[in-house]
Amino acid sequence: MKQNRWMPICIFLTSLLLLGACRKDHDWTAPPQNAEKDTTSTGFYLLNEGGWGYNNATLDYFDIHNGIYERDVFTKANPDAVLGLGDTGNDIGVYGSKLYIVMNWSKKIEILDARTARRIKVLTDQTHKAIENARYITFANGFAYLSSYTTAEKGMVLEIDTVSLRITRTVEVGRQPEELTVVGNKLYVANSGGYSPSDLEHYISVVDLPAFKVTKAIKVAPNLRRLKKDSNGYLYSCPWGTTGKLYVVDTKTDQLTDSIGVMVEDFTIVRDTAYVYGTDYGGGQHAYTRIDLKNKKVIPGSFITDGTKIIIPYGIAVDPNNGSIYIADARNYSEAGDLYGFDVYGKLKNTIKKTGIIPGHIAFYNRSGPGSR
Repeated sequence: MKQNRWMPICIFLTSLLLLGACRKDHDWTAPPQNAEKDTTSTGFYLLNEGGWGYNNATLDYFDIHNGIYERDVFTKANPDAVLGLGDTGNDIGVYGSKLYIVMNWSKKIEILDARTARRIKVLTDQTHKAIENARYITFANGFAYLSSYTTAEKGMVLEIDTVSLRITRTVEVGRQPEELTVVGNKLYVANSGGYSPSDLEHYISVVDLPAFKVTKAIKVAPNLRRLKKDSNGYLYSCPWGTTGKLYVVDTKTDQLTDSIGVMVEDFTIVRDTAYVYGTDYGGGQHAYTRIDLKNKKVIPGSFITDGTKIIIPYGIAVDPNNGSIYIADARNYSEAGDLYGFDVYGKLKNTIKKTGIIPGHIAFYNRSGPGSR
């Protein structure tokens, strides 16, 4: 059964009425359960989306080296931010010395000092209307690129200068654009068309970066959401919900060239290996699969090897330093979720309980390191 993009919101609201959504541990710091020091990595930020319309998104930080998990670091670093981080955190990314947080329902982009989490600037819809439905962010060559639904009839990508923090250019793409990435001098954007279920988009928009114009639309599949690249010039995309294919696009020809048979809802790519999870909504089972992208082959077996059960997988990240795998669990979308950390062999090494409401987005960064600009 195909997942509806509004299903999490419906579940969230229902659960809220039944259980209540009160979280009292915003301001305390504690090591995760089964914490262990890790000398091969540094740390990461975790963005907890929060429930749509409830202004309860939060930002946490996990110091992997010392095994310390700190909750709600944004509020601690910015006590004058009256409404806290805001409503519905949709994406997060570190570029140079700055941390960018895309807040969909709050209609803003929070730009923070990555080391301290202190606010540097806020881009809002008051000055840039396209931020009203901002979705995902990526970076290249000193710029950030932000996808925005803008209206039901058109989508937009905004170019942000990461020095001046000003929007420099915009380009219209497909309807309801989602993830995006840069390969060479081209920007690729997955379009969903999700506002029109009877007329979904099927295309990845190709934007020539020097001209900042759409030069092509690559037909892939309906309702696209995820879009990531490997080191060999291939893109990988999947629609909303769980499907049975991961689609492959060759950026040398800008054509759909292949598909990989795998149950996929979300995935990440590290060192030309894709880590994929998918859900059988009929049977309620989750699959955790790796794909060798050099050969476009599924690696047999689950990458979770110890039988750990996750209620609702909602985000995945792999540490590029040591191959540790992190999977966020949204639980019931109303109470604080959990985060599971596995070693490179798929064995559970730590569990972080009660991160925040709907944990889902990770950005690796060493807060104690020298940093860069």
